[in-house]
Amino acid sequence: MNALRHALFVVGVLLASWLAAQKPCMPAKPANEDHLVYQFTPLLEAHDVERLDNKLRRFAQETSNRILVVVVDDLCDMEPWQFATELGEAWGIGDKGFDNGVVVLVKPTGPPGERKIFIATGRGLEGAIPDAMAGRIVQEQIIPRFREGQYDAGLEKATDTLMALAKGEYHEKSITRLPWWAALLVPGVFLLVIVLVVMAWRQSVKGYARANNIDFWTAYLLMSQMRRKHSGRWDSFTGGGGGGWSGGGGGGGFGGFGGGSFGGGGAGGSW
Repeated sequence: MNALRHALFVVGVLLASWLAAQKPCMPAKPANEDHLVYQFTPLLEAHDVERLDNKLRRFAQETSNRILVVVVDDLCDMEPWQFATELGEAWGIGDKGFDNGVVVLVKPTGPPGERKIFIATGRGLEGAIPDAMAGRIVQEQIIPRFREGQYDAGLEKATDTLMALAKGEYHEKSITRLPWWAALLVPGVFLLVIVLVVMAWRQSVKGYARANNIDFWTAYLLMSQMRRKHSGRWDSFTGGGGGGWSGGGGGGGFGGFGGGSFGGGGAGGSW
């Protein structure tokens, strides 16, 4: 009898372990796929969720880029980057073939320093949203606001920047303002190059005039004619240049998550 009881106990433990393994820790993919903000633990007020969700859905309809915000209380013994990447892959965020999805993962539970945020980018947006920029969004736009309890403001600001990046409308001043001297640097360098070219041309004309014992303006006209002859010969070459990619965009409306893929790009932090 004791042996039978022990055997039943072992079977029960094994069965319980098997059943526990069948219950996934990661949130299951929603059946309807009709929202882009999901809270599995309380963080945002209902009206904030609705406003953020409506903004992201409009953006998906206009551009086909999907930005998903997910709030969880458990990372299933995974690192934030792994959880966000696997969730984005499992849910298929972004259009299939374009992989234009972003997952903003928030784990607001735990002691200070253990609360996590991670932005995972789909393969197709890793160029538009490089890891370094995702890291700046986390460190400069999200975490300072989260530390003040301004969760809605942090996510609103971050998603605005992500949307601008994904659309190619981002400018550096969106996060930091360049000093005045930096704004003048590029035109200043361009002007300097022009001045140097003119000076070099002037010296060449003077040297030609001295070598041929003629005045400056005669030398200038002769050298100009020689340049035109050479440029005409060079212009006759009409090689075929590279055309660049001219493919079409993704789907038009927000018709679900889309089947996008993730490759591990992104950045995160703690607060």
